[in-house]
Amino acid sequence: MCLGHTHAISGLVTGAAVGLYVTHLPPPQLAIFAGLTAGAAVLPDIDHPDSSLAHCFGFLTKGFAWLIGTVSGGHRHLTHAILGVGGFTALAALAVRHRHGTAGQIGLAVFLALILASGLYALQVGGHGADLLAVAGAVAMTLTGTGLPLVATAVLVGCGTHVAGDMLTDEGCPLLYPFSRYHFRLLPGPLAFTTGTRPELWLVDPALVAGLGYLAYHAFVLKIFNVKL
Repeated sequence: MCLGHTHAISGLVTGAAVGLYVTHLPPPQLAIFAGLTAGAAVLPDIDHPDSSLAHCFGFLTKGFAWLIGTVSGGHRHLTHAILGVGGFTALAALAVRHRHGTAGQIGLAVFLALILASGLYALQVGGHGADLLAVAGAVAMTLTGTGLPLVATAVLVGCGTHVAGDMLTDEGCPLLYPFSRYHFRLLPGPLAFTTGTRPELWLVDPALVAGLGYLAYHAFVLKIFNVKL
């Protein structure tokens, strides 16, 4: 499940579900958390220069993605392993923890801008306007502290969702890399599909959209947003 929009939607669904039923977040924090998980669900593909994240800020992110892919063993290696997900989560936690200094604020703002911009791009909200929106949102969060306690958890949930999605494909993910190159899969061979083919576009994507609709409906039923049906 390597297409960017599928990853972003799956992150949005997972983030909304966790925020509703696990952490029981109030509406503003729920919206921030779901948005962050949508972007973080694209993050592991930072190892590929043609990924959604790589396209966000032009040659800067393309070059960075190429570098990450080179040092991490290539696409679907370290960034798609347990160690990689843990690394992304630890980086998020460190960025939030050291946000009080100037250097820490810059690092956190860049990290958040990458997450937000990649999520927008994957959801087909591209262009300079989306980049500016992502940068503005990242700066606002960094300076005000809004939603920052949610960042590390959102990265963990989003990246984990990405890896689980890729494990539905016939390629799978090397969860134990670099200690093992074995690719784990969630589906048996006959049911696993190739990225971008009909099962993903005609089954997985509609199921995710339906799940997101159900979560929104359930939120209204529970009056989380104080809307009466």
